[in-house]
Amino acid sequence: MTRKTVTVFGATGTAGIACVDELIRQKLFDVCVLARKPGQQEKASNGMTHSEATKRKQYDEWTRQGVTIKTVDATSVEELIPALAGTSYLVSCVPINATESQYPLIWACKEAGVERFVPSEFGAIYEFEQYWPTNTSHRVMARQKAYIRRVIETTGLDFTIIPAGLWPEYYMLEPVAVMGDGNEKVAWSSGPDVGRIIPHILAHPASRNAICPVAATAYCSWNELLEVRERVLGRKVDRYYWGSEQWRAAYAKQPPGIISLLMAIGVALTDTPAGMSLFGNWNKTFLPEFKGTPLEVVFRDRVEPFVEGIRAALVASGELAAATTSK
Repeated sequence: MTRKTVTVFGATGTAGIACVDELIRQKLFDVCVLARKPGQQEKASNGMTHSEATKRKQYDEWTRQGVTIKTVDATSVEELIPALAGTSYLVSCVPINATESQYPLIWACKEAGVERFVPSEFGAIYEFEQYWPTNTSHRVMARQKAYIRRVIETTGLDFTIIPAGLWPEYYMLEPVAVMGDGNEKVAWSSGPDVGRIIPHILAHPASRNAICPVAATAYCSWNELLEVRERVLGRKVDRYYWGSEQWRAAYAKQPPGIISLLMAIGVALTDTPAGMSLFGNWNKTFLPEFKGTPLEVVFRDRVEPFVEGIRAALVASGELAAATTSK
């Protein structure tokens, strides 16, 4: 049987790198990466993009491992169509603030004969969240992601939607703002685990034209998660507990930026019916063999370095001071 080819776009972000590396390790698919032409606009959820030299080093490493790298104008359907020839599944790993970059990809996939499109929906279940009552930047983004799914369906492409819940690294800046009372179980998926689980989902027949909400790292409450962090740090983690009214008030005071975006997510997830947007046990049912990275390792190797990087960036921009004032 002919091997399918998976092409990854947005491959040099956290989830993208982990996805490509797992595809290589898995050895079930041929692997291709779409690289933007140098100088094209690139975004990152945390505001920190890789240099051209860093990306080139990564591409060279993947090439040595048998990955095909195709450099294209990512905004040009005319260039994307031939670049996608032979692709079976297109996986988009673009960040949350670059959702609109997927539109030319969708049409190019249709014209190139791609079977399936995996849009970048590695957070909440936006099909529900687009209708939540409070108007925030997160609801606008949820509506766009839901619309992109309609566009994919219109082309006749198959799809796989992979909501992954909360990425813990984005929520551990102290004092930690816990959503709700901290006792409800939540789907947690660190960025690298999001990338690692994608190839396993694609290889499962139940993922075709399906919404697959996963908890790639852990399915536990905020309080349980923070207990692990406290063991790793050897101290108490400073925190406070907010309900929907407090999240809405804080969001209304916060100027645009990454803190505002995270507050918007807090509003959405405390506005929703219990568990709706954070449900994530598809992998427990269909991928029982998949093991997320142990939480102790996630905190040590991923969360704590990420938090320090975010803190430094926010201090430099003055955004951290604004967030503190809004509490």
